[in-house]
Amino acid sequence: MLNGPSQPPPNFINSNSKVIPAWRQDGYKSKFENDEIKRLYSQYFFKQKMEMVLQLLIVLAINAFILVILYFAHEKEWPRLLILVLVFFFICIGMLFHLCKTRTHSMRSLEVISVGIWLLQVGLLFALLGITPPEHRTPADHTALVVFITFVTYTMLPLSLLPTVTLGIFLALIHGLLFTLFSSKVKDHMTRQMVSNVLVYLCSNLCGLYHHHLSEIAHRRTFLETRGYVKNQLELGKQKEQQESLLRSVLPDYIAKEMLKDILTNNEQPHKRMNLQFHRIYIKKHDAVSIIFADIVGFTKMASLCTAGELVKILNTLFGRFDALAARNKCMRIKILGDCYYCVSGLPDPSTDHAICTVLMAFDMITCIKEVRDNTRVNVNMRVGINTGTVLCGVLGLRKWQYDVWSDSVTIANHMESGGVSGRVHISAATKSYLPTDVLLEPGKGEERDKYLREQNITTYLVINPEDNPNQNETLLKYRKKIAEERAQQASEMSQPMPEDSSSEEHGQTNGVIKNKPNGKSKAINSGRSSTASEIDDEMTVHQFVGKWESVTPFAAGPQDTTSSDKPAGGQTSMVMLQVGLFPMHASIAGKKGRNKVLNQQLGLEQEVNDHMRKTIEDGRSEKLWQKSEHIHRITLRFKSEAMERDFQRLPDSMFKYYLACAFLVFLFIGAIQLIILPRETITIVSLLSAMILLLMAVVIAMASPNFCDCLRYLSNTVADSYRVRIALAVFTTLVVYTVAFIQLISCKREDSSSANVHQKPRHPDDETCHYPMYFFVSGTLAMLCSAVFLKLDHIIKDVLMLVAVTAYIILMHIPYSDIFDSFDDHLLFPNTSVPSDSHTIKIEKQKILKLKEFGTVYLLMLFIALIVLGYEVERTARMDFMQGRHAAQKKDQMEDFKTNNGILLRNLLPGHVAEHFMGCGKIGLYHDEYANVGVMFASIPNFFAEFYAETDVNNNGIECMRVLNEIIADFDELLEKYKFNCIEKIKTIGATYMVAAGLTPQAVYDGTDTDLKSHLQSLCEFAYAMQDAVKRFNKHSFNNFQLRMGINHGPLVAGVIGATKPQYDIWGNTVNVASRMESTGKVGRIQITEETCQIVEQFGFKFDEPHMVQVKGKGQMKARFLAEERK
Repeated sequence: MLNGPSQPPPNFINSNSKVIPAWRQDGYKSKFENDEIKRLYSQYFFKQKMEMVLQLLIVLAINAFILVILYFAHEKEWPRLLILVLVFFFICIGMLFHLCKTRTHSMRSLEVISVGIWLLQVGLLFALLGITPPEHRTPADHTALVVFITFVTYTMLPLSLLPTVTLGIFLALIHGLLFTLFSSKVKDHMTRQMVSNVLVYLCSNLCGLYHHHLSEIAHRRTFLETRGYVKNQLELGKQKEQQESLLRSVLPDYIAKEMLKDILTNNEQPHKRMNLQFHRIYIKKHDAVSIIFADIVGFTKMASLCTAGELVKILNTLFGRFDALAARNKCMRIKILGDCYYCVSGLPDPSTDHAICTVLMAFDMITCIKEVRDNTRVNVNMRVGINTGTVLCGVLGLRKWQYDVWSDSVTIANHMESGGVSGRVHISAATKSYLPTDVLLEPGKGEERDKYLREQNITTYLVINPEDNPNQNETLLKYRKKIAEERAQQASEMSQPMPEDSSSEEHGQTNGVIKNKPNGKSKAINSGRSSTASEIDDEMTVHQFVGKWESVTPFAAGPQDTTSSDKPAGGQTSMVMLQVGLFPMHASIAGKKGRNKVLNQQLGLEQEVNDHMRKTIEDGRSEKLWQKSEHIHRITLRFKSEAMERDFQRLPDSMFKYYLACAFLVFLFIGAIQLIILPRETITIVSLLSAMILLLMAVVIAMASPNFCDCLRYLSNTVADSYRVRIALAVFTTLVVYTVAFIQLISCKREDSSSANVHQKPRHPDDETCHYPMYFFVSGTLAMLCSAVFLKLDHIIKDVLMLVAVTAYIILMHIPYSDIFDSFDDHLLFPNTSVPSDSHTIKIEKQKILKLKEFGTVYLLMLFIALIVLGYEVERTARMDFMQGRHAAQKKDQMEDFKTNNGILLRNLLPGHVAEHFMGCGKIGLYHDEYANVGVMFASIPNFFAEFYAETDVNNNGIECMRVLNEIIADFDELLEKYKFNCIEKIKTIGATYMVAAGLTPQAVYDGTDTDLKSHLQSLCEFAYAMQDAVKRFNKHSFNNFQLRMGINHGPLVAGVIGATKPQYDIWGNTVNVASRMESTGKVGRIQITEETCQIVEQFGFKFDEPHMVQVKGKGQMKARFLAEERK
């Protein structure tokens, strides 16, 4: 890889369990997770190489153009060479034009084009052989061109390893055989020339193979990191959507946005949170809001007929049906208080018909519960109270956020329910003032049934149900039809199916009237006609009957709609929510079908990533992720950010030792070639030995293993970790190899071309005459490959080094040592005779061929230009790889932050183990647990609303009063963060009442025993004292006189999550009811506990007052005690 080895990419599975060395890591001899990713990589690889193919064609065209210039510059009279070069040039231009015009090619077509380019180069090679007169051919002709073709085949053509190696070997064989067999002259020491050529072939193939391997690693790593980056981006978007949807499932949009912003700000800038004098409050005032309290009369008896699971399902299905009715009637559920349903209209967006919407909602709930009563023979009913006025809405505290409303108007609405009549809609005079004047009412006489209404002098009314007498209250029926039409129009405009007010039998409702379909038969309750006992084939339990309704799943926005501000933007489902079970789903896909959908959606994320990658690859646009370079200078490729550039340079490079080893191998090949075919002078031996010792030392230092001495290991680590040391060592190694390639040229003895018999002497490499000077620039081309193997060397440095070397080689060939190359040309022209004295004859003969030094110049320039392009692409890929890795790391950190925030959010809605239930493995369906012994405590501040709360201009219409309550509740929440209270779970706040339970842990689920009960109750009593202390401290600093009234009980109960649009965790059972009565019948400033609970906690040294009797609704007289004011 280009950036040095890192952790193996996650999408690779090594084919065996063996530890592989660094040079084979990260992709080589590995396989992808599946064939789809493998195919995507193949497309990506060929698209990447497509750019290299275009650049190679440009390089070939430039080289052909250079040959044309050289031809005309020397006034050649050999048209065959000109024709050959021009044909080659125009073919390159034609292929380049075709590829640029048709950018979309299949992998197979690109392979064919690549082979065509290879054949074009090989064709040029053998065309040069063909146009060269037989008497002028040598076995070493165009060996440098073979080096060029071999290396660019490995590095710039989109071919896999096997065909590339095959082409490289095939080229070496045919060049070696054909050029040897058809060389009729200059065959002195043919074996030495052939061995030297074999070494040249071997060196160029090994360098190309090495570069191809490392490029393959880099491409695979970049592809997988790019795919991982795309996947992270998609997941990040889904995570963000999940977070927002999670908040919006319990909070209106405007509050959710504020809280989300504050959570992110607190995580990024925690010091700001520490500097706040008060906790952040999320409360807003709304005028003209109608409030409904609806209580299920007879719920206790109904609950006694059900198991724990049945009770949770009944409540969830029943309240889910209420949620659907609320959405249709433009209402928004606020809370579920045990068996009491609490909703409003006119929030969060104001509406002019809020009062009539609440009345219609009330009648729908009464009709719904009437259906239960008529079909199950269980005497249940709805008692509904409605009031209208100004409310403050928002959330309080730091934990277990629940959207709530507060005001005197809410208090009145609560008492309107308690002072109401079963099966009737009880409204206040304030609500009446917002109703149309023709709505028929009758006196409600609520003051006779409720003391608070009497004290506040509230006039009440009962609304006449239009379904009892269709001829009366036609106005309500008209409004119901109008609202249904508005909802249908909204659904039509959004191109979505109508919500549950549509006449679809699938939803079981017609015009808001519930339809039951037992045994497949529809029994409508319409216009006051309901199902009677005579119409029921078999008497059903409540659970059986409600089970026939369309159920809803917590954290699943069912078919019902929500208010406009409650709906997530775009209406799209989060993929991550699908993964964790927090997703919209119709009841028809619940259970196994729903779980299958979750699994399909999990697989869908992988498919979505693959589709995104495929589309981006097929588009072939320059702005695709792996080609973006807005952070990089176009020419130098340096990062525009200094910090990023420093980080890139500081990256360790454990592959550097292999770069050195490959460079040392190139040096050995060059040295062997020179010793075999060139004169073996002292300077040659000394320079080769000196260079070998220096390079060997560098390689040993770089590759020092743990078995070496400490000094070598330290030097090895320094080389791998220090960018400057690596640069210096790479430059030194490259210069040494460049020097060795041409140093022997300096010591070569000139051949006296005027001697009559000089060309008749047999050539021998042991003399001091350089008979084969073409091996100098062949060695130069091999030395230039040495620069290419240093993949992490700055391309500017490599280009400068190659430019200096090529310039030096060209100058040496054309000026000081030109006669050596001219002598070789003369030997080709006049192999058996002396050079003619007639200059005109010499000129005519020399025009028949291009001089050796000219061919050498062209080949050096060809490879130089190709290596510039290759080095640029290699470094660009390395830097893009680094930038993507850096960006991916940042995104990963962001994802971790989002996951943390999601966890915070979910655990502020549900207990930890319940949150894990929904977050783990995409679980769906209802959640409930039955517990044998749980401690429950209610703690209220009776004098907060009775004495302190006031809606005046001085306190901003009550908002500042609620800020005080928020501080108190936040103090209670902070107490729960202490370790000793970790068994206590906050359930909810109800106005100024704080509700907690101890023992709601997975270990305490009903199994007949509860070993932790005593410690739970001890912690609960300690927490009660701690709450009193917190209120005392608050009173001291705020100069108030708030006091707590608290009640504690323990026993069996049922816990679960109910609700679709606003899921809520709650507990039910007699234990809860009794604990509530302990609080409501207690004394201010005291903690009242049932006798059974006292007997347990007394073992821990708690002191109690004398027992007394308390009247508890539904239980009669119960013995209770007050916990001593002074603790143990």
